[in-house]
Amino acid sequence: MIKRVFLCLLFLLPLLPQNSYSDVALRIITPVDKGYMQGGQTLSVVSKITENTFDSLQIYVDGRVQKNLKDINGKQYVCSVVNVHPGINRIMVSGIASDGAPSSSQVSVFIISPISAQNNTPPDGYTQYLFHSSSSTCFTCHQMEPQAADDTPAKHSDSSCYTCHKEITDRPYVHGPTAAWACLMCHDPKATPKYATLSPPEKMCEQCHGDQIGAWQKLKHQHGPFALGMCTTCHSPHGSDWPFWTRKFPTDLCLSCHVGQTGDHIITFFNGQPHPIRGKPDPRHPGQELSCASCHSPHASPYRFQLFADFGHLRHFCMGCHGSRIPF
Repeated sequence: MIKRVFLCLLFLLPLLPQNSYSDVALRIITPVDKGYMQGGQTLSVVSKITENTFDSLQIYVDGRVQKNLKDINGKQYVCSVVNVHPGINRIMVSGIASDGAPSSSQVSVFIISPISAQNNTPPDGYTQYLFHSSSSTCFTCHQMEPQAADDTPAKHSDSSCYTCHKEITDRPYVHGPTAAWACLMCHDPKATPKYATLSPPEKMCEQCHGDQIGAWQKLKHQHGPFALGMCTTCHSPHGSDWPFWTRKFPTDLCLSCHVGQTGDHIITFFNGQPHPIRGKPDPRHPGQELSCASCHSPHASPYRFQLFADFGHLRHFCMGCHGSRIPF
């Protein structure tokens, strides 16, 4: 019977209003409520147990359990990392205290996305959240200042950043400095705010990619984000599920801004069928799927519309992929 009641409480916990039960025994200390931050795919959540003890805690994001933390009896601080998405993320940590009372703490965090029209500006009432500028409590357990080994750590765990940020490498494609945990190549511990990167991002990227950036800058037709130096609009500086660390599959990435192109492409065959922009093999890049980037350079081109070749003679342009098998 007791077990049934306990299970029912755990099920109902995320459905109850935030202040419908005691939150004295448990408190989220980071992130702060109604804070906003740029980009990230993951977020560190630190909770402080102020009264009683807990055998386990559950972390919810938007009402769904992401983490079930066990073996925490006797701990004062409990740290974990959750996946977040652009827009408002409602994060709740909850559990049953040793005296049998349910307890929880909840915060709302806004993640800014430069490629989402509805999520590129924080709502009213949200203030910028800077973890390393407001994390004095974390110094109790973690090394928050850069160490000599952080420049070129011999192994991942030698990096001061690894303990809290190790999830950023859990992607199929990881950016070189991130894979080597050479975080200080891009993040400046002396900057304000702390660990900020150069702005615009192009200044940071050109330290390694200067030759390629310089070549693209000489071309006549440049893509907007590249022309503005905003490399991280399209590329994740840490890791991604897609090659070249793009934030989405290339076609989905393009449609995030070019919202008018939601299906039919501007090029339509004489049979009325639009040129596909996904779901087919890419003739120019064997082993890859067709996307907008199959025909358009995402950075710059000497040709209009950032095409890979001059389309003045359309049939000749199409033969670059189709050879003599032109569908019109």
